[in-house]
Amino acid sequence: MTSKTAPRKSKAKSGARRRRTQQQTRGHESRLAVLEAYLQRRTSITINGEAKQVSAGDAILLQLLQKALAGDARSMGALLQYLDFAGKRSSKSPELRFPESDYTRSFSKSTPGGTDE
Repeated sequence: MTSKTAPRKSKAKSGARRRRTQQQTRGHESRLAVLEAYLQRRTSITINGEAKQVSAGDAILLQLLQKALAGDARSMGALLQYLDFAGKRSSKSPELRFPESDYTRSFSKSTPGGTDE
C-alpha cells in the first residue's frame, strides 16, 4: 500500500532564504549609502513633452517644485526644509545660471556692466 504525500519544498528555494542571502551578499552598507545610491539612479522624466534622463533625486526635487508652485503647502514646506538642509551642508555657494537665449542676451546687454556684442 502506498501513501500519497505532497512533495516538500526544498529549503534552498524559499523566498526568505533567498532574500537573506541577497542581503548578506550586499555587505554592511549604511542606510545613507543605500539611499544615496537610489537617489543617484537615472530615471526618465518628461518636461514640456521632451523626455530627459535625470537622477531620481533631481526628479523628486522637480516634482516638489512643480507642486509648490501650484500652491501645495506641504510640498513648499518640504522644499524649504530640503533647501535649508542642503545649504547648511554644502561647501559651494549657489550658482544661478540662465539658459542662453535671445531674451537673456538682450537682458544682459541692457544691464549696467553687461556686454555689448
